[in-house]
Amino acid sequence: MTDVSAPGTRWSAAAAALPVGTIPVGIGLVVNGVSTYGFQILAFRALGAEPYAALNGLWVVAFILAPGLFLPLEQEIARAIAHRRARGDGARPLLGKALVLGGGLIVGVVALVVLLRGEIEERLLRSSDQLFIALVVVLVGWGLMSIARGALSGNGRFGRYGIVVGVDGFARVALAAILALVGFETLGWFGVVFAIAPFLAVLAGLVGARGLAARGPASSYSELSTAIGWLLVGSTFAQALGSSAYVGASLLATSAQDAALGAFIAGLFIARVPILLFQAVQAALLPRLAGLLGHGHVREFREGFRRLLLLVVGFSAIAVLLAATIGPALGRILFGASFSADAATLGALTAGCCLVVIGLTLAQALIALRRYALPAIAWVAGFACFLGVLVPTSGDVFVRAELAFVAGGVVAVAAMAIAVTIVLRGVREGTVSSETAMERLA
Repeated sequence: MTDVSAPGTRWSAAAAALPVGTIPVGIGLVVNGVSTYGFQILAFRALGAEPYAALNGLWVVAFILAPGLFLPLEQEIARAIAHRRARGDGARPLLGKALVLGGGLIVGVVALVVLLRGEIEERLLRSSDQLFIALVVVLVGWGLMSIARGALSGNGRFGRYGIVVGVDGFARVALAAILALVGFETLGWFGVVFAIAPFLAVLAGLVGARGLAARGPASSYSELSTAIGWLLVGSTFAQALGSSAYVGASLLATSAQDAALGAFIAGLFIARVPILLFQAVQAALLPRLAGLLGHGHVREFREGFRRLLLLVVGFSAIAVLLAATIGPALGRILFGASFSADAATLGALTAGCCLVVIGLTLAQALIALRRYALPAIAWVAGFACFLGVLVPTSGDVFVRAELAFVAGGVVAVAAMAIAVTIVLRGVREGTVSSETAMERLA
């Protein structure tokens, strides 16, 4: 009999719960994560707290809009290609439709940002024209990068996917280090570095790649999704909730609190480590789940997802504990003596981030099950709860933002957990045909 208590066995069981491709993508994310913190540390030390707050206004707006609007496209490209691969069909016609749809999304989001330029510059970019230009450029780059990542993920090219993720982060910190060496330590130049990284990442991931677009049967836009609107809503509100602590603190803080806001943002970057690491699982998870359903393996879908969810919840508990114990000391080491986030702040921020990670895990299952509206409604409910706690309360603006962040995460996770439980109960145990599985889940 196998000893399941043995360390090697426990490690094997945990590793088996992870989707194939998690490790190579994880390596890229380690590079990206370390690079992200390198860029943030360089910016914090080179620019000072107030310009650093403006730079992170660019960061937050970009990482709400870009993943919020383009991540659904990436996920649907990955899901649809994985489903085609399960049937032995090539992806070229599908990718043609994805490029047209992605181009339309890029034009739309840039037009939206230009329309709202005054509000974005004044409230979040601290009236910097240079940062606004950088925002437009990075949104275009993110759109192209999302299409590339979807094609790589759906084709099982997780090594190249990891390269894209890693180069996106490494290019920023490497170019920022060059700026520091040559003395170009200005807000505008840091904005340029931030903006061009996705373009370099796409080139690094696609140059030399073969077989991503094999010939196959004709495609229609409905193959990517007939519910892209729900995906856009869900992804945008998921990103908004994930960044809500910063958004709330930034909107409530006065100009006299810019230095304190910069310190708060530094603490938030310590807390966001779980979200960065989860991207490795997310990139490989949806194609795996879609592939299982494409083959009609409902039982394997359910059991694999249950093990993964337990792993994510356990990881989240450890992350919160570490943030509350060693987080303050780690922050001072990385960001210097001006780092002021205490254990309570880091624990609350990390708890909020981990709730977002759990919500993202649940959302992946619902998307694979084609229940697109359910995660969207849950994310909207979570963000509405965040506003409901943030706006009417009084006191320290940063504490208000932390509490509202955690409350919003609890509501989103609870709503999605209920939805996943109900949907999976409606799917009968056993292996069924692909068509029958899709009919039952439609």
